Amino acid sequence: MTAVHPKKLRRFSAFDLCIALFLLFVMFITLYPFLHVLAVSLSDPYAVMKNEISIFPKGINLEAYKAVAKTPSIWISYKNTILYTVTGTAINLALTTITAYALSKPKLYGRRFFSAFFVFTMFFSGGMIPSYMLVKDLHLIDTMWSVILPIAISTYNLMIMRTSFQAFPAELEEAATVDGCNPIGILFRIVLPNSLPILMTIALYYSVTHWNAYFQPMLYLHTKDKFPLQILMQQILISGDTAFANASTSIDSSKLLISDTVKYAAIIVAVLPIVMIYPFIQKYFTKGVMLGAVKG
Repeated sequence: MTAVHPKKLRRFSAFDLCIALFLLFVMFITLYPFLHVLAVSLSDPYAVMKNEISIFPKGINLEAYKAVAKTPSIWISYKNTILYTVTGTAINLALTTITAYALSKPKLYGRRFFSAFFVFTMFFSGGMIPSYMLVKDLHLIDTMWSVILPIAISTYNLMIMRTSFQAFPAELEEAATVDGCNPIGILFRIVLPNSLPILMTIALYYSVTHWNAYFQPMLYLHTKDKFPLQILMQQILISGDTAFANASTSIDSSKLLISDTVKYAAIIVAVLPIVMIYPFIQKYFTKGVMLGAVKG
């Protein structure tokens, strides 16, 4: 085995050690609430009542998850949340992409005015009441569009994508123009295939926003069958929804199933899908947007 030269070995200083310890501490305080909720949802109800649970479950018990699975309102809200997230993210990504690409072109007439117009909306808005009146006048109250269209474009995400498109090599677009490709063809055939990391990142931002949406659905949705998952979680955690109690007693009346265990199980069921997406998209965060696009 080839020996490594001493000069090539990196020496960790006390500062590096402090940074590593600090990051470990941040990681722990970030994961602790999630691990605690997971442990409570899997623990025996008697151990939960005695407040014996930290981050490790005691007496594995899946009755809480059975109660959640037997609650119809959970699955209705799940369907609504998935519908709102998929549809909303598709609309967000489409509108943000074409707007950012247009604003990234120096030849666009009034480019600075439109950019300033979008940035202005990021700091100033009409407020809650004018927004509600606008949605009402458009006859969108109690529809899925009331929670999707008002946030069709995020100015912050728009600026990020515009900056990414501005860094795109002009040589590639000029070569495509010489080959007879129009601007729409350049966008979909040249720019977007080489901008997959930024597209996936923005898509993740939008999907997390829709999945965790609470305030807008609370304002605009009135029918319970149209509620997303977060509204149902609010009712369960604060109002004390009785659906879980009925489901839990139908499983096994001889076992004690306290409400906190079932509520925590519902939280895990609500959070798990969006958490599972991160490992598949994480790789795009570290890739260069134009890596290997231009050679020579």
